[in-house]
Amino acid sequence: MAQLAGVNTGGTAPADAKHPAAYRAREAALYLVRDALQSADKWDAFLEDLQQRGLPEARARQIIDVPVPMDLHLHSACSDGQIPAAKLAWLARVIGLRTIALADHDSISGVRDLYSEATLLGLAAIPAVELSTGQPGLEILLYFPDAGRFFDLLTTRRGAKFAKYLAEKQQAVHEATLKVLAAVNRWLKRQGVPAERHITVEEVDAWFGGQKPYYPGTLAVLGLARLDEKQREGLGIRDPRTFNTKVVTPALRRLADAPPAAPDLRRATDEVRRQLASIRNSRAGAVAILSHPKELVTKGKMTLGHVAKTVEYLVEKVGLDGIEIGCARDTEADVRIWREITDDLNARIAGGKVAAPGPLLVSSYTSDFHVLAPGLATGEITLGFGLLDERPQHHRGNLRPQTSPEELLEAMRHRAALRCKE
Repeated sequence: MAQLAGVNTGGTAPADAKHPAAYRAREAALYLVRDALQSADKWDAFLEDLQQRGLPEARARQIIDVPVPMDLHLHSACSDGQIPAAKLAWLARVIGLRTIALADHDSISGVRDLYSEATLLGLAAIPAVELSTGQPGLEILLYFPDAGRFFDLLTTRRGAKFAKYLAEKQQAVHEATLKVLAAVNRWLKRQGVPAERHITVEEVDAWFGGQKPYYPGTLAVLGLARLDEKQREGLGIRDPRTFNTKVVTPALRRLADAPPAAPDLRRATDEVRRQLASIRNSRAGAVAILSHPKELVTKGKMTLGHVAKTVEYLVEKVGLDGIEIGCARDTEADVRIWREITDDLNARIAGGKVAAPGPLLVSSYTSDFHVLAPGLATGEITLGFGLLDERPQHHRGNLRPQTSPEELLEAMRHRAALRCKE
């Protein structure tokens, strides 16, 4: 059994967390945690496995030294993540997170498992889901700060209709994933990747454990693994998100025969608007947050002016409550841009020029985690850290919280209460 090599398991973690040795210890510990997660089927067995690997829970938390106390944008094996929902709670607990939210793509299948396990482990968990739309790059996170109201919703007729809507979305994305696989392999062929190294349906089956639906984002992870360092450098594709933007998303657009021009926002968001209105009519207290606005530019090909107009439309016509700012996709310059858009819109809301129940919430503490594999070679995002790799600026991740955790959670609870009264 592998053990934590090159780390003093007595004493304290290095005071300078940006020191390369501290990063290497952190990375090594996370990979040992990943191995233990894969082999254990019970929490106690997971802890025992970590102990045998020379990494008891307290020491793991000390070495990993997560910089934030919560992460509100996680994905599990119920969509395109790789870790089962319940085990996400184990992972969060062992690295030191205190509050988490599972926000799978168009799926709430794992929410109850995560919530139950998190509660048993003394963590706070917020039910959530990430809804796709007809606009590339436009996704909306729904949070339910009052978990009781969310689980009550699922027992109602409205809840059943919402679950049916999600199931239809999942079936559509599953079929699209299988269809677009051939396009990704054709692209790999053009890059000189031999046929015997192309992505197979069996490999995709194995990733998801045969559990449908399959998600196209996984093709980005598998496709990136086929490119060597020279190819990555030449193509400007060093992480799964860029592969997704440059290869998978255009293939999906061609599959849908979507026009290159910006689609009609009303049509692209109409079904999400109806679903959100129905949920809010049930008094479930849903808070709607725009996911990673940068993808409106990278995937949606929007100008910043178009992004600003899109956010305003979503606030007035769909019921948007806030924006993710400072997530793993954002640079410092991005953060300034999203803050300017938010501040401008909030001023117009305060002046009565834009209809909204209050100012836009600024949602940080959101990694968009899928796969536990820190390091530049994978380009993966790590929960609680964002981009965590050997580059000095990423030794402790790249999340940029814009408020305190307590301020954000209180703002979400307050907005949920207002939505319940509408």
